[in-house]
Amino acid sequence: MNDQPSTQPNRLTLESATDRIQFDARTLALLSLRSKQVPEQEFIYQGQTFPVFAIGYLDADRQYRLIDSTQAEYIQVEQGGPAGTLSATFFHVAGLDIQVTCRIKASADDPSIRYRIRLMNDAGLQVVDIQYPFVVCPFDLHGAAGSEAILLPHGYGSGRLIERPGEVIPDGGAWRQKLKPDWPQAWEFTSSNGDANHYPGMQFAQFLAYYNDRAGLYLACEDTDAHVKRFAALQRDRGVRLGVAHVGDWPEWGERILEYDTVTRSFIGDWYTAADLYRDWSSRQKWFIPLTQRHDVPAWLLDSPVYVTIRPQGILDAGPVEPIADFLPYEKCLPLLLNLSDRVQAPLVVILMGWERGGSWVYPDALPPIGGDEAMGRFVQALRARGWHAGCFCSGTRWVIGQSWNGYDGSAYYEQQGGAQSVCHEADGSPWRENWDANWRPSYACCLGAWKTRQVASEYVQHLIAWGMESIQFLDQNNGSATFPCFAADHEHPPVPGKWMAEKMQLFMNELHRLAREAGEPGVVHSAESGLNEVCLPLFQETELRTFPPGYGVDIVPLYQYLFHECVVLQGMMGNAPEPFHLVIRNAVNCVLGGIPGGVLTGDGTFLDKDTNNWAAWQPKVENSEHAFTMIRAVAALRHGPAKDFLVYGRMLRPATVHGIKTVEWSANGRINRIPAVFHSAWQAPDGRMGIVLANWTTEPQIIAIHDDRLHSGEDKLTLHVSGAGQPGTPAYWAGGGVTLTLPALSCACLVR
Repeated sequence: MNDQPSTQPNRLTLESATDRIQFDARTLALLSLRSKQVPEQEFIYQGQTFPVFAIGYLDADRQYRLIDSTQAEYIQVEQGGPAGTLSATFFHVAGLDIQVTCRIKASADDPSIRYRIRLMNDAGLQVVDIQYPFVVCPFDLHGAAGSEAILLPHGYGSGRLIERPGEVIPDGGAWRQKLKPDWPQAWEFTSSNGDANHYPGMQFAQFLAYYNDRAGLYLACEDTDAHVKRFAALQRDRGVRLGVAHVGDWPEWGERILEYDTVTRSFIGDWYTAADLYRDWSSRQKWFIPLTQRHDVPAWLLDSPVYVTIRPQGILDAGPVEPIADFLPYEKCLPLLLNLSDRVQAPLVVILMGWERGGSWVYPDALPPIGGDEAMGRFVQALRARGWHAGCFCSGTRWVIGQSWNGYDGSAYYEQQGGAQSVCHEADGSPWRENWDANWRPSYACCLGAWKTRQVASEYVQHLIAWGMESIQFLDQNNGSATFPCFAADHEHPPVPGKWMAEKMQLFMNELHRLAREAGEPGVVHSAESGLNEVCLPLFQETELRTFPPGYGVDIVPLYQYLFHECVVLQGMMGNAPEPFHLVIRNAVNCVLGGIPGGVLTGDGTFLDKDTNNWAAWQPKVENSEHAFTMIRAVAALRHGPAKDFLVYGRMLRPATVHGIKTVEWSANGRINRIPAVFHSAWQAPDGRMGIVLANWTTEPQIIAIHDDRLHSGEDKLTLHVSGAGQPGTPAYWAGGGVTLTLPALSCACLVR
């Protein structure tokens, strides 16, 4: 194997343990990347040559602009130095007194191609990000037709798998490309792009992958210190750009060499294979602490109580906010909850939402709560007296200034309390407004790098702890436990997003933990919405994931569970599933994906059964509530009992091959649903045992056959645990290369080797 660049005219070649990669000899633009195992497959788009890097910066008017390597006055390429290393220095990019050096390294002992970049800024340029390396792939990798897919550790839920990314698809009577275009606004940090769409944040891991049936390309950053990044798969020409922007911490004057490697490599397999590559790296980092090694997760949470939402005012977010007579005064809820606990045969965690004084989700002008401060405290203590627990979801680091459904106007409160001191600033200095719910709850994003934000939030959480709440999702809308970006020049951070964001989150969460300790409440746990980013895993004890059943959620795969389940407790009280089987399907999915079951309480003591991931009208009832409670009871029993080592502490594995699963098809609400009758997943317990978890959500027994060599350890007999309705499952034996078993109706099972 040749570690030296090739002497082919106009091309320089490097070889790693797995790949052969070629660059333009004049610029080091990426021209070719081929796996040695599948050398006929070209990963790099051949339609044109793209830049080597791009620099996003703020101009004199603080507008975001992009310049790139093609604007360099001249380029010096070097082939010397250590074997397997190339470098290129770009001088006077876009006529500015800046110098950029790109270094690429490969070795026969390493499957990864490693990229570093250096910036020398003598122009006083305020750099926001540098995008490097620049990787553009063809939509058609010339394997099996339509087998291309992009994996992204991002999205509301778990992870995205964009299949056939070059397709044009219908969208509300129009047509659109699946991928957004690659243009400057796609990379800009601004309210139109959201305030959590970055790593560490809603982008919970720092990699992406693109593959087909023959081979795949993996791109990742091996950064252990929480530098901000943005990963994106965008359409560039007639191809897909696998992009990464290294955000913040670039000097206005002087030099910086990026502190970590960005790597590319090929792989053979599917999205699980790509996730394995990343998990192998991430699991060796400081944030990866399995629950079996943590001492800050209370036993009550590890015992998987059923989660129940009570919303004492307003049925909907965007709707009237009148008090709910069925729930107020709060003591009215107790008999409903007692009956519910009996029916699911499990203790409860009662999560109160939408109780704020100014109207549902109005923060920080929220106290006293609807019903009164003392009444809330009494109710929480009554729950705890029964061995249950209480908590709430909040609005995160936002300052809400209005509620359209009750006419609340918080502008005076905002001014009196100095709210402007806490608000994030966009690059042009304007306050950062939230967009997604502005039509009913206008608000500003608030900066954790501002003392005012942390002070208000800490006092608020202290009040929740004083009531006795133990499950607190203050960062409900900081998706992925994101610190919101901010360009303010007068906060406790540089005037651009950067590494300070993770440091301020650490400071804030340390303060919340201190408040609980000083209040004598060691059992308080903290959560965030939409899957904690990996950097924040040690700061929280649980995270909320809203699941989607197979065949229902567009682009959704259980990537988060696959990467991080063993490090944090997952809670799935809300999520999507079709009617009229919403609750049984959603909680069956919770079972196999390792999430605590639950639902939203309605006035008759049953759970909300609508096809929604949070709120809907209570009536008409569309689902059999007995079936729903049976499924939740089965999930809770399996998690608390024989499958605890898998579903609470376990590591998710690639699923087994399961034959005989029927597809249930029906039409509801103008939609045709095709959902498998049995869901399944594979797990490894901390002691090395393997388990296959299955959930039959239908009202008929299901006979299935499992074929997986991991179950065959030389002994024919396996252990089968079944919970739910019907008779216990039959004993399971390895025979003829597999295991055949019967799952009773509305049951969950765990087959253990």
